[in-house]
Amino acid sequence: MKKQGKPNVILLYPKTGLDFGSTVAPPHSLLTIAAPLDHAGYRVAILDQRTQRITVDLLQDLITPECLCIGISAMTGTQIRHALRLAGMVRQVTDGRVPIVWGGPHPTITSEQTLDDKHVDIVVIGEGDQTFLELVDALQNHKDLQNIQGLIFKNGPGVVQTAPRPLLSMEELLPVPWHLLDVEKYIHRDMYVKSRHRVLDLGQTSRGCPFHCGFCSSASIRGRKWRPMSVAKSLDMIVRDVRRFNLDGFWLRDDEFYIDRHRAYEICKGMVDEKLDVSFYTSGTRVDVFMKATDEELVMLKKAGAHTLKFGAESGSQRILDLMQKGIKVEQTIATNRRCRQHGFIPVFALVIGYPTETFADINMTIDLVDRLRKDNSQAQFETMATFTALPATPSFSLAMEHGLRPPETLEGWSDWLFDDYDFEGRRIPWFNPEERVCLGNISYMSILANALKNAVDSIESQVLRPPAWLLARPVSSYFRFRLKNKLYCHVPELYLIRYLRHKFFYQSDLTIS
Repeated sequence: MKKQGKPNVILLYPKTGLDFGSTVAPPHSLLTIAAPLDHAGYRVAILDQRTQRITVDLLQDLITPECLCIGISAMTGTQIRHALRLAGMVRQVTDGRVPIVWGGPHPTITSEQTLDDKHVDIVVIGEGDQTFLELVDALQNHKDLQNIQGLIFKNGPGVVQTAPRPLLSMEELLPVPWHLLDVEKYIHRDMYVKSRHRVLDLGQTSRGCPFHCGFCSSASIRGRKWRPMSVAKSLDMIVRDVRRFNLDGFWLRDDEFYIDRHRAYEICKGMVDEKLDVSFYTSGTRVDVFMKATDEELVMLKKAGAHTLKFGAESGSQRILDLMQKGIKVEQTIATNRRCRQHGFIPVFALVIGYPTETFADINMTIDLVDRLRKDNSQAQFETMATFTALPATPSFSLAMEHGLRPPETLEGWSDWLFDDYDFEGRRIPWFNPEERVCLGNISYMSILANALKNAVDSIESQVLRPPAWLLARPVSSYFRFRLKNKLYCHVPELYLIRYLRHKFFYQSDLTIS
Protein backbone atom coordinates (compact mmCIF):
# COMPACT_ATOMS: atom_id res chain seq x y z
CA MET A 1 0.00 0.00 0.00
CA LYS A 2 1.36 3.41 -0.98
CA LYS A 3 1.90 6.02 1.74
CA GLN A 4 0.93 9.10 -0.30
CA GLY A 5 -2.46 10.77 0.16
CA LYS A 6 -4.92 11.34 3.00
CA PRO A 7 -4.87 8.99 6.01
CA ASN A 8 -6.53 5.59 6.02
CA VAL A 9 -6.73 5.76 9.81
CA ILE A 10 -7.01 8.80 12.07
CA LEU A 11 -6.15 8.41 15.75
CA LEU A 12 -7.33 11.01 18.27
CA TYR A 13 -5.84 11.64 21.70
CA PRO A 14 -8.13 13.86 23.81
CA LYS A 15 -7.04 16.31 26.47
CA THR A 16 -6.63 14.77 29.92
CA GLY A 17 -7.29 17.84 32.06
CA LEU A 18 -4.19 19.60 33.33
CA ASP A 19 -2.02 19.52 30.20
CA PHE A 20 1.03 21.75 30.24
CA GLY A 21 4.80 21.58 30.27
CA SER A 22 6.26 18.15 30.83
CA THR A 23 2.85 16.71 31.77
CA VAL A 24 2.28 16.46 28.00
CA ALA A 25 3.93 13.13 27.20
CA PRO A 26 3.74 11.35 23.85
CA PRO A 27 0.41 9.54 23.27
CA HIS A 28 1.94 6.08 23.60
CA SER A 29 -1.45 4.36 23.66
CA LEU A 30 -1.88 5.52 20.06
CA LEU A 31 1.73 5.02 19.02
CA THR A 32 1.60 1.34 20.01
CA ILE A 33 -1.38 0.64 17.76
CA ALA A 34 -0.06 2.90 15.01
CA ALA A 35 3.24 1.01 14.73
CA PRO A 36 1.80 -2.19 13.17
CA LEU A 37 -0.45 -0.13 10.87
CA ASP A 38 2.44 1.99 9.67
CA HIS A 39 4.59 -1.12 9.21
CA ALA A 40 1.82 -2.69 7.12
CA GLY A 41 1.70 0.32 4.81
CA TYR A 42 -1.38 2.16 6.03
CA ARG A 43 -1.39 5.94 6.14
CA VAL A 44 -1.88 6.96 9.77
CA ALA A 45 -2.51 10.41 11.24
CA ILE A 46 -2.24 11.05 14.98
CA LEU A 47 -3.98 14.17 16.30
CA ASP A 48 -3.17 15.07 19.89
CA GLN A 49 -5.61 17.59 21.36
CA ARG A 50 -3.06 18.56 24.02
CA THR A 51 -0.68 19.97 21.40
CA GLN A 52 -3.06 21.19 18.68
CA ARG A 53 -6.61 22.37 18.18
CA ILE A 54 -8.78 19.66 16.64
CA THR A 55 -11.62 21.33 14.77
CA VAL A 56 -14.41 20.29 12.43
CA ASP A 57 -12.55 21.98 9.57
CA LEU A 58 -9.41 19.96 10.30
CA LEU A 59 -11.37 16.71 10.38
CA GLN A 60 -13.23 17.59 7.18
CA ASP A 61 -9.88 18.08 5.46
CA LEU A 62 -8.46 14.76 6.68
CA ILE A 63 -11.48 12.47 6.40
CA THR A 64 -11.98 11.16 2.87
CA PRO A 65 -13.59 8.03 1.42
CA GLU A 66 -10.20 6.36 1.97
CA CYS A 67 -10.56 6.69 5.74
CA LEU A 68 -11.36 3.27 7.20
CA CYS A 69 -11.96 4.26 10.82
CA ILE A 70 -11.32 6.84 13.53
CA GLY A 71 -9.65 5.63 16.74
CA ILE A 72 -9.99 7.33 20.12
CA SER A 73 -8.06 6.47 23.30
CA ALA A 74 -9.58 7.31 26.68
CA MET A 75 -8.82 7.00 30.37
CA THR A 76 -11.44 7.40 33.08
CA GLY A 77 -12.21 11.03 33.90
CA THR A 78 -11.81 14.29 32.00
CA GLN A 79 -10.43 12.58 28.91
CA ILE A 80 -13.84 10.99 28.34
CA ARG A 81 -15.51 14.40 28.19
CA HIS A 82 -13.10 15.60 25.52
CA ALA A 83 -13.26 12.25 23.71
CA LEU A 84 -17.03 12.48 23.42
CA ARG A 85 -16.75 16.00 22.01
CA LEU A 86 -14.23 14.81 19.42
CA ALA A 87 -16.41 11.83 18.55
CA GLY A 88 -19.35 14.21 18.09
CA MET A 89 -17.28 16.23 15.62
CA VAL A 90 -16.44 13.03 13.73
CA ARG A 91 -20.13 12.11 13.53
CA GLN A 92 -20.92 15.60 12.26
CA VAL A 93 -18.31 15.29 9.51
CA THR A 94 -18.96 11.68 8.49
CA ASP A 95 -22.68 11.30 9.26
CA GLY A 96 -21.87 7.84 10.60
CA ARG A 97 -20.16 6.58 7.45
CA VAL A 98 -16.80 6.01 9.19
CA PRO A 99 -16.77 3.76 12.27
CA ILE A 100 -15.50 5.22 15.53
CA VAL A 101 -13.32 2.80 17.47
CA TRP A 102 -12.63 3.35 21.18
CA GLY A 103 -9.82 1.81 23.19
CA GLY A 104 -7.73 2.42 26.27
CA PRO A 105 -8.12 1.65 29.97
CA HIS A 106 -11.68 2.87 30.46
CA PRO A 107 -13.29 1.29 27.37
CA THR A 108 -11.50 -1.95 28.22
CA ILE A 109 -12.93 -2.26 31.74
CA THR A 110 -16.40 -0.93 30.83
CA SER A 111 -16.62 -2.24 27.29
CA GLU A 112 -20.37 -2.92 27.11
CA GLN A 113 -21.34 0.37 28.73
CA THR A 114 -18.91 2.24 26.47
CA LEU A 115 -20.42 0.61 23.40
CA ASP A 116 -23.90 1.75 24.48
CA ASP A 117 -22.94 5.34 23.70
CA LYS A 118 -24.12 6.71 20.35
CA HIS A 119 -20.60 7.94 19.59
CA VAL A 120 -19.05 4.45 19.79
CA ASP A 121 -19.24 1.74 17.11
CA ILE A 122 -16.45 -0.64 18.14
CA VAL A 123 -14.41 -1.14 21.31
CA VAL A 124 -10.95 -2.71 21.37
CA ILE A 125 -10.61 -4.61 24.65
CA GLY A 126 -7.17 -4.78 26.24
CA GLU A 127 -3.90 -4.23 24.40
CA GLY A 128 -4.70 -3.19 20.87
CA ASP A 129 -1.39 -3.68 19.07
CA GLN A 130 -2.51 -6.69 17.02
CA THR A 131 -6.29 -6.34 17.41
CA PHE A 132 -6.43 -2.91 15.81
CA LEU A 133 -4.31 -3.98 12.85
CA GLU A 134 -6.59 -6.95 12.20
CA LEU A 135 -9.63 -4.68 12.55
CA VAL A 136 -8.30 -2.21 9.98
CA ASP A 137 -7.40 -5.07 7.64
CA ALA A 138 -10.96 -6.40 7.94
CA LEU A 139 -12.49 -2.98 7.27
CA GLN A 140 -10.21 -2.52 4.26
CA ASN A 141 -11.16 -5.92 2.82
CA HIS A 142 -14.83 -5.87 3.92
CA LYS A 143 -14.39 -8.95 6.08
CA ASP A 144 -16.41 -10.13 9.09
CA LEU A 145 -15.18 -8.76 12.42
CA GLN A 146 -16.38 -11.75 14.43
CA ASN A 147 -13.16 -13.67 13.89
CA ILE A 148 -10.99 -10.92 15.40
CA GLN A 149 -10.09 -11.50 19.03
CA GLY A 150 -10.45 -8.67 21.54
CA LEU A 151 -13.43 -6.75 20.13
CA ILE A 152 -16.97 -5.80 21.06
CA PHE A 153 -19.02 -4.07 18.37
CA LYS A 154 -22.49 -3.12 17.27
CA ASN A 155 -24.00 -5.46 14.71
CA GLY A 156 -27.33 -4.07 13.56
CA PRO A 157 -29.60 -3.99 16.61
CA GLY A 158 -27.35 -6.42 18.47
CA VAL A 159 -23.89 -6.58 20.02
CA VAL A 160 -21.09 -9.05 19.29
CA GLN A 161 -18.20 -9.69 21.67
CA THR A 162 -15.38 -11.84 20.38
CA ALA A 163 -12.98 -14.08 22.29
CA PRO A 164 -10.31 -12.42 24.45
CA ARG A 165 -6.93 -11.83 22.83
CA PRO A 166 -3.90 -13.40 24.51
CA LEU A 167 -1.24 -10.98 25.71
CA LEU A 168 1.53 -10.53 23.18
CA SER A 169 5.23 -10.99 23.80
CA MET A 170 7.14 -7.76 24.36
CA GLU A 171 9.75 -9.05 21.92
CA GLU A 172 7.16 -8.66 19.16
CA LEU A 173 6.75 -4.92 19.69
CA LEU A 174 7.80 -2.71 16.81
CA PRO A 175 9.84 0.46 17.38
CA VAL A 176 7.87 3.57 18.30
CA PRO A 177 6.79 5.29 15.02
CA TRP A 178 8.08 8.68 16.10
CA HIS A 179 7.78 10.05 12.55
CA LEU A 180 4.01 10.22 13.05
CA LEU A 181 4.49 12.99 15.64
CA ASP A 182 6.26 16.30 15.93
CA VAL A 183 8.50 14.86 18.64
CA GLU A 184 9.87 18.25 19.66
CA LYS A 185 6.46 19.06 21.17
CA TYR A 186 7.07 16.29 23.72
CA ILE A 187 10.69 17.06 24.60
CA HIS A 188 10.70 19.27 27.68
CA ARG A 189 12.44 20.71 30.62
CA ASP A 190 11.35 18.12 33.15
CA MET A 191 9.55 18.70 36.43
CA TYR A 192 11.81 16.17 38.18
CA VAL A 193 15.06 16.10 36.23
CA LYS A 194 15.43 19.86 36.43
CA SER A 195 19.04 20.07 35.28
CA ARG A 196 18.14 18.52 31.93
CA HIS A 197 16.32 20.30 29.12
CA ARG A 198 15.68 17.62 26.50
CA VAL A 199 13.72 14.97 28.35
CA LEU A 200 11.36 12.59 26.55
CA ASP A 201 9.03 9.81 27.67
CA LEU A 202 10.37 6.86 25.66
CA GLY A 203 7.54 4.42 26.44
CA GLN A 204 7.78 0.98 28.06
CA THR A 205 10.37 -1.76 28.36
CA SER A 206 7.84 -3.92 30.21
CA ARG A 207 4.10 -4.16 30.67
CA GLY A 208 1.93 -5.20 33.57
CA CYS A 209 2.32 -5.69 37.31
CA PRO A 210 2.06 -8.91 39.39
CA PHE A 211 1.02 -7.22 42.65
CA HIS A 212 -2.44 -6.99 44.19
CA CYS A 213 -3.07 -3.30 44.99
CA GLY A 214 -6.82 -2.97 45.38
CA PHE A 215 -7.19 0.40 43.68
CA CYS A 216 -5.28 -0.46 40.48
CA SER A 217 -6.88 -1.54 37.19
CA SER A 218 -3.70 -3.05 35.73
CA ALA A 219 -4.69 -6.59 36.67
CA SER A 220 -8.07 -6.33 34.92
CA ILE A 221 -6.35 -5.17 31.74
CA ARG A 222 -3.18 -7.27 31.77
CA GLY A 223 -4.03 -10.19 34.03
CA ARG A 224 -1.51 -9.44 36.80
CA LYS A 225 1.33 -10.55 34.57
CA TRP A 226 4.63 -8.74 34.19
CA ARG A 227 6.13 -9.06 30.71
CA PRO A 228 9.55 -7.56 30.05
CA MET A 229 11.48 -6.85 26.91
CA SER A 230 14.85 -8.52 26.80
CA VAL A 231 17.83 -6.53 27.98
CA ALA A 232 19.07 -6.25 24.39
CA LYS A 233 15.76 -4.96 23.03
CA SER A 234 15.37 -2.51 25.91
CA LEU A 235 18.86 -1.13 25.42
CA ASP A 236 18.37 -0.84 21.68
CA MET A 237 15.24 1.27 22.24
CA ILE A 238 16.85 3.53 24.82
CA VAL A 239 20.16 4.07 23.03
CA ARG A 240 18.56 4.57 19.62
CA ASP A 241 16.06 7.19 20.79
CA VAL A 242 18.47 9.06 23.07
CA ARG A 243 20.88 9.51 20.18
CA ARG A 244 18.24 10.13 17.53
CA PHE A 245 16.69 13.02 19.45
CA ASN A 246 19.82 14.26 21.20
CA LEU A 247 18.24 13.71 24.61
CA ASP A 248 19.91 14.48 27.92
CA GLY A 249 17.13 12.82 29.89
CA PHE A 250 14.23 10.40 29.53
CA TRP A 251 11.63 8.54 31.49
CA LEU A 252 10.10 5.10 31.11
CA ARG A 253 6.44 4.42 31.83
CA ASP A 254 6.90 0.82 33.00
CA ASP A 255 4.62 -0.06 35.91
CA GLU A 256 7.50 -1.98 37.50
CA PHE A 257 10.87 -1.43 35.82
CA TYR A 258 12.90 -2.65 38.82
CA ILE A 259 10.95 -5.82 39.68
CA ASP A 260 13.61 -8.01 38.00
CA ARG A 261 16.66 -6.45 39.59
CA HIS A 262 19.13 -8.45 37.48
CA ARG A 263 17.48 -7.23 34.27
CA ALA A 264 17.45 -3.63 35.54
CA TYR A 265 21.14 -3.95 36.48
CA GLU A 266 22.08 -5.24 33.03
CA ILE A 267 20.15 -2.48 31.27
CA CYS A 268 21.88 0.13 33.45
CA LYS A 269 25.26 -1.47 32.82
CA GLY A 270 24.59 -1.36 29.10
CA MET A 271 23.76 2.34 29.33
CA VAL A 272 27.06 2.95 31.10
CA ASP A 273 28.93 0.93 28.47
CA GLU A 274 27.24 3.01 25.74
CA LYS A 275 28.41 6.18 27.53
CA LEU A 276 24.98 7.78 27.54
CA ASP A 277 25.17 11.06 29.43
CA VAL A 278 21.55 11.11 30.61
CA SER A 279 19.39 11.41 33.68
CA PHE A 280 16.26 9.29 33.83
CA TYR A 281 13.39 8.06 35.95
CA THR A 282 10.62 5.50 35.71
CA SER A 283 6.93 5.59 36.63
CA GLY A 284 6.75 2.83 39.22
CA THR A 285 8.96 1.55 42.02
CA ARG A 286 7.92 -0.42 45.09
CA VAL A 287 9.56 0.31 48.41
CA ASP A 288 9.83 -3.38 49.26
CA VAL A 289 11.57 -4.14 45.95
CA PHE A 290 13.91 -1.17 46.41
CA MET A 291 14.90 -2.27 49.91
CA LYS A 292 15.90 -5.71 48.57
CA ALA A 293 18.38 -4.16 46.13
CA THR A 294 22.05 -4.54 46.94
CA ASP A 295 24.33 -1.53 47.26
CA GLU A 296 26.11 -2.70 44.11
CA GLU A 297 22.84 -2.60 42.18
CA LEU A 298 22.01 0.88 43.42
CA VAL A 299 25.49 2.17 42.58
CA MET A 300 25.06 0.91 39.01
CA LEU A 301 21.60 2.44 38.85
CA LYS A 302 22.99 5.81 39.89
CA LYS A 303 25.97 5.51 37.55
CA ALA A 304 23.63 4.91 34.61
CA GLY A 305 21.85 8.19 35.36
CA ALA A 306 18.86 7.23 37.52
CA HIS A 307 17.79 10.52 39.05
CA THR A 308 14.29 10.18 40.47
CA LEU A 309 12.54 7.10 41.82
CA LYS A 310 8.74 7.25 42.08
CA PHE A 311 7.25 5.19 44.91
CA GLY A 312 3.68 4.30 45.75
CA ALA A 313 3.72 5.02 49.49
CA GLU A 314 -0.09 5.42 49.41
CA SER A 315 -0.77 5.92 53.14
CA GLY A 316 0.77 6.60 56.52
CA SER A 317 -1.77 4.28 58.14
CA GLN A 318 -0.82 0.62 58.21
CA ARG A 319 -4.49 -0.34 58.55
CA ILE A 320 -5.31 1.41 55.29
CA LEU A 321 -2.26 -0.06 53.53
CA ASP A 322 -3.46 -3.51 54.52
CA LEU A 323 -6.99 -2.71 53.36
CA MET A 324 -5.55 -1.65 50.01
CA GLN A 325 -3.69 -4.98 49.79
CA LYS A 326 -0.58 -2.93 49.08
CA GLY A 327 1.75 -5.46 50.66
CA ILE A 328 4.15 -2.95 52.19
CA LYS A 329 4.84 -1.45 55.62
CA VAL A 330 5.00 2.23 56.53
CA GLU A 331 8.45 1.54 57.96
CA GLN A 332 9.64 0.39 54.52
CA THR A 333 8.66 3.75 53.05
CA ILE A 334 10.61 5.56 55.77
CA ALA A 335 13.65 3.31 55.25
CA THR A 336 13.44 3.74 51.47
CA ASN A 337 13.45 7.51 51.83
CA ARG A 338 16.63 7.39 53.94
CA ARG A 339 18.32 4.97 51.57
CA CYS A 340 17.52 7.23 48.62
CA ARG A 341 19.26 10.06 50.46
CA GLN A 342 22.32 7.87 51.03
CA HIS A 343 22.60 6.93 47.35
CA GLY A 344 21.70 10.33 45.90
CA PHE A 345 18.29 9.48 44.41
CA ILE A 346 15.35 11.87 44.64
CA PRO A 347 12.33 9.92 45.90
CA VAL A 348 8.86 10.99 44.79
CA PHE A 349 5.99 9.55 46.79
CA ALA A 350 2.39 9.03 45.67
CA LEU A 351 -0.33 9.08 48.33
CA VAL A 352 -4.05 8.27 48.49
CA ILE A 353 -6.71 9.41 50.95
CA GLY A 354 -10.42 8.71 51.37
CA TYR A 355 -10.48 4.90 51.29
CA PRO A 356 -13.66 3.20 52.55
CA THR A 357 -13.58 3.09 56.38
CA GLU A 358 -10.67 5.58 56.46
CA THR A 359 -10.91 8.08 59.29
CA PHE A 360 -9.38 11.52 59.58
CA ALA A 361 -7.02 10.03 62.13
CA ASP A 362 -5.77 7.76 59.31
CA ILE A 363 -5.57 10.71 56.93
CA ASN A 364 -3.61 12.75 59.45
CA MET A 365 -1.15 9.87 59.73
CA THR A 366 -0.52 10.25 55.99
CA ILE A 367 0.03 13.99 56.39
CA ASP A 368 2.41 13.27 59.27
CA LEU A 369 4.25 10.75 57.09
CA VAL A 370 4.88 13.49 54.52
CA ASP A 371 6.36 15.70 57.24
CA ARG A 372 8.52 12.82 58.51
CA LEU A 373 9.83 12.02 55.06
CA ARG A 374 10.71 15.67 54.44
CA LYS A 375 12.59 15.89 57.73
CA ASP A 376 14.55 12.72 56.96
CA ASN A 377 15.34 13.74 53.39
CA SER A 378 15.12 17.35 52.23
CA GLN A 379 15.11 16.14 48.60
CA ALA A 380 11.95 14.04 49.04
CA GLN A 381 9.07 15.11 46.80
CA PHE A 382 5.37 14.31 46.71
CA GLU A 383 2.73 14.01 44.06
CA THR A 384 -0.94 14.87 44.50
CA MET A 385 -2.52 13.43 47.62
CA ALA A 386 -5.20 11.80 45.50
CA THR A 387 -8.72 11.13 46.69
CA PHE A 388 -9.52 7.42 46.33
CA THR A 389 -11.62 6.98 43.21
CA ALA A 390 -12.92 3.46 42.68
CA LEU A 391 -12.39 2.05 39.20
CA PRO A 392 -14.46 -0.80 37.75
CA ALA A 393 -12.92 -4.28 37.79
CA THR A 394 -10.52 -3.40 40.61
CA PRO A 395 -10.51 -5.34 43.91
CA SER A 396 -11.54 -2.22 45.84
CA PHE A 397 -14.52 -1.52 43.59
CA SER A 398 -16.68 -4.08 45.35
CA LEU A 399 -15.53 -2.68 48.72
CA ALA A 400 -16.63 0.77 47.60
CA MET A 401 -19.98 -0.63 46.44
CA GLU A 402 -20.49 -2.18 49.87
CA HIS A 403 -20.05 1.30 51.36
CA GLY A 404 -22.63 3.01 49.18
CA LEU A 405 -20.91 3.67 45.83
CA ARG A 406 -23.30 3.88 42.89
CA PRO A 407 -21.20 4.01 39.73
CA PRO A 408 -22.20 6.00 36.64
CA GLU A 409 -24.65 4.30 34.30
CA THR A 410 -23.35 5.91 31.11
CA LEU A 411 -20.00 6.55 29.48
CA GLU A 412 -20.47 10.30 29.87
CA GLY A 413 -21.11 9.85 33.59
CA TRP A 414 -17.50 8.79 34.10
CA SER A 415 -16.15 12.07 32.73
CA ASP A 416 -16.05 13.71 36.18
CA TRP A 417 -14.65 10.62 37.93
CA LEU A 418 -11.56 12.52 39.07
CA PHE A 419 -9.04 11.53 41.73
CA ASP A 420 -7.88 15.09 42.41
CA ASP A 421 -11.10 17.06 42.64
CA TYR A 422 -14.00 17.65 45.02
CA ASP A 423 -16.90 15.24 45.37
CA PHE A 424 -19.60 17.63 46.52
CA GLU A 425 -22.46 15.27 45.61
CA GLY A 426 -21.03 12.17 47.24
CA ARG A 427 -20.92 10.17 44.02
CA ARG A 428 -17.34 8.89 44.40
CA ILE A 429 -16.82 8.75 48.18
CA PRO A 430 -20.35 8.50 49.66
CA TRP A 431 -18.99 7.01 52.90
CA PHE A 432 -18.00 10.55 53.97
CA ASN A 433 -20.53 13.25 54.87
CA PRO A 434 -20.68 16.56 52.92
CA GLU A 435 -18.39 18.46 55.30
CA GLU A 436 -15.82 15.66 55.29
CA ARG A 437 -15.88 15.50 51.49
CA VAL A 438 -15.03 19.20 51.33
CA CYS A 439 -12.09 18.59 53.67
CA LEU A 440 -10.85 15.75 51.45
CA GLY A 441 -11.13 17.92 48.33
CA ASN A 442 -9.24 20.67 50.12
CA ILE A 443 -6.44 18.25 51.03
CA SER A 444 -6.08 17.10 47.41
CA TYR A 445 -5.96 20.65 46.09
CA MET A 446 -3.62 21.80 48.86
CA SER A 447 -1.28 18.90 48.12
CA ILE A 448 -1.10 19.94 44.46
CA LEU A 449 -0.32 23.52 45.42
CA ALA A 450 2.07 22.56 48.23
CA ASN A 451 3.94 19.74 46.55
CA ALA A 452 3.52 19.66 42.77
CA LEU A 453 2.99 23.27 41.69
CA LYS A 454 6.61 24.43 41.66
CA ASN A 455 7.76 21.30 39.82
CA ALA A 456 5.08 21.76 37.17
CA VAL A 457 5.96 25.43 36.73
CA ASP A 458 9.65 24.55 36.38
CA SER A 459 8.78 22.41 33.36
CA ILE A 460 7.15 25.27 31.41
CA GLU A 461 9.22 25.88 28.28
CA SER A 462 8.27 29.51 27.71
CA GLN A 463 10.96 31.90 28.95
CA VAL A 464 8.24 34.54 29.20
CA LEU A 465 5.77 32.54 31.27
CA ARG A 466 8.12 30.53 33.51
CA PRO A 467 9.79 33.28 35.63
CA PRO A 468 6.58 35.08 36.71
CA ALA A 469 4.82 31.75 37.19
CA TRP A 470 7.65 30.57 39.43
CA LEU A 471 7.59 33.78 41.49
CA LEU A 472 3.86 33.27 42.04
CA ALA A 473 4.19 29.54 42.73
CA ARG A 474 6.82 29.82 45.46
CA PRO A 475 4.76 31.71 48.11
CA VAL A 476 1.61 29.79 47.17
CA SER A 477 3.45 26.51 47.67
CA SER A 478 4.88 27.60 51.03
CA TYR A 479 1.51 28.81 52.27
CA PHE A 480 -0.36 25.61 51.46
CA ARG A 481 2.49 23.43 52.70
CA PHE A 482 2.24 25.17 56.09
CA ARG A 483 -1.53 24.75 56.22
CA LEU A 484 -1.37 21.09 55.22
CA LYS A 485 1.39 20.26 57.69
CA ASN A 486 -0.65 21.82 60.51
CA LYS A 487 -3.84 20.13 59.31
CA LEU A 488 -5.63 23.41 58.61
CA TYR A 489 -7.54 21.89 55.73
CA CYS A 490 -11.27 22.10 56.45
CA HIS A 491 -11.89 25.83 55.95
CA VAL A 492 -9.97 27.07 52.90
CA PRO A 493 -12.34 29.32 50.92
CA GLU A 494 -9.56 30.55 48.61
CA LEU A 495 -9.51 27.10 46.99
CA TYR A 496 -12.90 27.70 45.39
CA LEU A 497 -11.39 30.34 43.08
CA ILE A 498 -8.48 28.03 42.25
CA ARG A 499 -10.88 25.21 41.45
CA TYR A 500 -12.97 27.50 39.24
CA LEU A 501 -9.92 28.61 37.27
CA ARG A 502 -8.63 25.05 36.95
CA HIS A 503 -11.92 23.81 35.52
CA LYS A 504 -12.38 26.77 33.21
CA PHE A 505 -8.92 26.79 31.68
CA PHE A 506 -7.96 23.11 31.73
CA TYR A 507 -10.86 20.71 32.18
CA GLN A 508 -13.30 22.54 29.92
CA SER A 509 -11.11 24.26 27.30
CA ASP A 510 -8.59 23.41 24.61
CA LEU A 511 -5.88 25.47 26.31
CA THR A 512 -2.38 24.03 26.42
CA ILE A 513 0.51 25.85 28.09
CA SER A 514 3.98 24.91 26.89
